[in-house]
Amino acid sequence: MKKIITSLLTIMLGLLMSVNVMADVQEGKQSPDYKTDYYMIVESKAGGIDIYSLPDMNSTKLNDSQIPNGTALHIEGETEDKANNRTWGYTEYHGMYGYVPLDDCRPAQSRKEAIDSELYIAGRDNVDYNADYNVRAYTEDGTQKLYQGPGSKYGEVQGVREIQNGETLHITEDADLVDGSHWGVTTIDGTEGWVDLEKTEEWAKEHGTYKNPQTSEAVDMTPMPMQEGDAVSAGKSASPTVTEAPEASATPTATTVTPTEAPKATETPAPTETPAATETPVPTETPAPTEIPVATETLEATETPKPAADEQDNKENVQTAGQSVAAKKDAGSFKPLIWILAIAILAAVGVIIYHYKKR
Repeated sequence: MKKIITSLLTIMLGLLMSVNVMADVQEGKQSPDYKTDYYMIVESKAGGIDIYSLPDMNSTKLNDSQIPNGTALHIEGETEDKANNRTWGYTEYHGMYGYVPLDDCRPAQSRKEAIDSELYIAGRDNVDYNADYNVRAYTEDGTQKLYQGPGSKYGEVQGVREIQNGETLHITEDADLVDGSHWGVTTIDGTEGWVDLEKTEEWAKEHGTYKNPQTSEAVDMTPMPMQEGDAVSAGKSASPTVTEAPEASATPTATTVTPTEAPKATETPAPTETPAATETPVPTETPAPTEIPVATETLEATETPKPAADEQDNKENVQTAGQSVAAKKDAGSFKPLIWILAIAILAAVGVIIYHYKKR
């Protein structure tokens, strides 16, 4: 019996040790070996590189297309792949964190060199070094940061307050970068830096993403009186005048507002049917302008911005898709633990059966 207990304890101890080793391996793959803070410029013979969920060429790719040569990457950590004699850099690209092979990159001597490289590959047609115009800051968060380069990867300008919504920014340089972002140089309290031009009122209005509670209320209120005014100009009384018509007919039938409305409705027989004016079929024709196609138009007008919001949600979902795929792949990597546990249980059962028969 003692031998059986000893065997079971040995098997369980071995199983626990194997689980700890597997956990260490997984954690080492998911996080870099050590933190860093420098810039690398992509320089590959293939014209670009890929970014992976793990420091492994067989892991999931997070990018749809290669990161082009000349792109500056902020390397925040490194992992050594001794088996393949390769160093991996932990970085961010398009909102997704992953690993890039550093053997296809060259180090940038400074932040300025990294910025100049990205402006160079953007092309002179997409960079205006002599810009001179104003924009108004706008973001759903209400504030935004001033950065040291055209991208959040260059870090925030320290010691500068946050930019508030509605604040006028004078742009002296702008750039449309290869990664699809748009940035401009401005000055806040005497300090120069870069701002995201997609976080401005002009950009939001142009792309249908601008939302302002005050202006949205005004838009909802103005269509109805304007269309009623159009009905009056067309010679048809508005809804309040129609309700007053029976009261006028009850006291003074001489309030011939309806005859003046009938000829303006371009119905030539209406003047000949002057007695019909007292019989109120003419007011029955007035509901035509109040047949609420106007409401359907306003509904359609208010429904139009929804696709734009859906497009933003789709973009955010596309950006997080790579991370979810990587998480699923990481979860799948723990399947060997299940096999190890099953083998250990079978071994324990076999030892018990063996000792029982021997006994």
